[in-house]
Amino acid sequence: MAIVFDTYAWVEFFNGTEKGKIVRKYLNEEDVLTPFIVLLELSYKAEKEGWNLKEHLNYIKTNSQIVGVNEKFILTFGKFYNTIRKKIKKIGITDVIVLHTSILNDAKVLTGDKHFEKTGRAVLL
Repeated sequence: MAIVFDTYAWVEFFNGTEKGKIVRKYLNEEDVLTPFIVLLELSYKAEKEGWNLKEHLNYIKTNSQIVGVNEKFILTFGKFYNTIRKKIKKIGITDVIVLHTSILNDAKVLTGDKHFEKTGRAVLL
């Protein structure tokens, strides 16, 4: 089974928290996908908190598949975004991108973000 890691999962992992230990289990047992948008959020976090982004990025590239945007993603995103925003009012575009990535890859989302609870795709930390 594939599982999409959102930013929350990677942050917990890199911070070495108790939830990060659960994340490690998924890294060892599942095919991990990391959406490009998560890397952008991690870049912001690294700058803010003084992380070594290059080191973290190398780890992510080695231990997961980076998932970008393709034509199918683009052509289906608008309708998906508008539909999901009607169901989950305060979900942001980043979370919708992560969720859409999970749907297109028939995967769950590893997260601690409560927005994902109502999607049927969440594996909550």
